[in-house]
Amino acid sequence: MTTPSGDGSGLRTVLAETALDITPSPPPLDSIARRARARRHRRAAALAASGAALLAAPFVIASAQRASTPDHAAVPPAAVSSPPPSVSPTPSRPLSPVRVVEPGERVTAPGGAELWLTEQGKHWALPGEPAQSRSVTDGNIDRREPGISMQQEGAFLSGLYYGADGVALVTVTTATGPVTASLLTLPGRPGWGVWYATVATGGTAVDEVTMADASGRTLHSLPLR
Repeated sequence: MTTPSGDGSGLRTVLAETALDITPSPPPLDSIARRARARRHRRAAALAASGAALLAAPFVIASAQRASTPDHAAVPPAAVSSPPPSVSPTPSRPLSPVRVVEPGERVTAPGGAELWLTEQGKHWALPGEPAQSRSVTDGNIDRREPGISMQQEGAFLSGLYYGADGVALVTVTTATGPVTASLLTLPGRPGWGVWYATVATGGTAVDEVTMADASGRTLHSLPLR
């Protein structure tokens, strides 16, 4: 064995010789190979799991959509019931509803005559003629008792009705048959109203004027012949 010199070169020589005398142990190749295979297996498993999750996602979404969407084919349609046929009552006598008008509001009758009501009474005018009126406040009528009046001017008939609650029908009986009049009144309960009608010809004779309630019960009649 070489003795080391004082400049250190001999020490390096001794160490080099010693290293040559050392036989290195073989590397653990089997252990390294097992670890490499284990890493490859883990990586492959992770990739497989990711792929499976990606493949399963559309199926899960589709299943959720099917679950949230009702199956219309499985739900029977609601039964549509036909309404029962309506049966219209057939009154024994036609009823004319009472029209409520404001004071001074003008109503045009068939043939062109105009009518309007004020608190003082009935007003009317035929085409091309001056206005006329019939008072309900001058004492000529007693509104405490049922009554009816009539004015005839050619084919146009009109008059007052008063003194009875629930008047719903005024009928004019003529030689050619009954005529149902139209009715007007003011708001509230004035206790009177106006009726008007048009007959076929100006020479039609009137036999009677009758007012009745909604049930057809006669409240008052005015015989004219």
